[in-house]
Amino acid sequence: METLLYDKTENCPVCRRDFSSKKVRSRKLVIVEKQDDLNIVYKDVNPLYYQILVCPECGYTGIESEFEDISPIHKKLFDDTVRYKWKQRSYGNVRTVDEAIECYKLALLMAQLFKKPKSYVGNICLKLAWIYRELQSEKEEEYLKYALNNLQDAYQGERLDSASVSEMTTAYIVAELNRRFGNYRESIVWYAKVLDNPEIKNNRQLQLKTREQWRLAKEQHDQQKNAV
Repeated sequence: METLLYDKTENCPVCRRDFSSKKVRSRKLVIVEKQDDLNIVYKDVNPLYYQILVCPECGYTGIESEFEDISPIHKKLFDDTVRYKWKQRSYGNVRTVDEAIECYKLALLMAQLFKKPKSYVGNICLKLAWIYRELQSEKEEEYLKYALNNLQDAYQGERLDSASVSEMTTAYIVAELNRRFGNYRESIVWYAKVLDNPEIKNNRQLQLKTREQWRLAKEQHDQQKNAV
């Protein structure tokens, strides 16, 4: 596993201390399985474990892509509510599954404190659910439901145009999670949103997967209807 990871120095935007965090050498990753809700299982290491940065000095936490994005107002809010309670600890070594879960829950705490967009919260919940899936924990379903509710609200009320939170991907996740929870009629509607998006022609892989899952949801819906 050590050959798949390397150390990177980060700088905390709150306390301005440097700290070390593990990064994954993505080119060396070997895919074991691609799951229907877009989770990817890799051999030897789970990159999700290292997508959350936690400052060991003050406890400030966030996803790597937005770690430095904190306003003066949020800094003060963090200082007043979290920082003074923080007991110094480091997540800079190889993370266990329990440590990864702790990091995501810290990220959720910050997201709630700063009133982050529902798309942000939903994606953290989704990734946390995927980690719980490794443990075959009932917590997976709990966080998938949180993800579904937040992402569905995000699609309907937020602008989704970033590389990490696209409108099409969000609609697909909402469709697939609805299907998983037996909401077949709703899932069919959401798969259609993906296929009707003008940008779908630029993502052939997602287009084919959506068509496949739409057919599956339609079959399941028909079976459910006939069973009544």
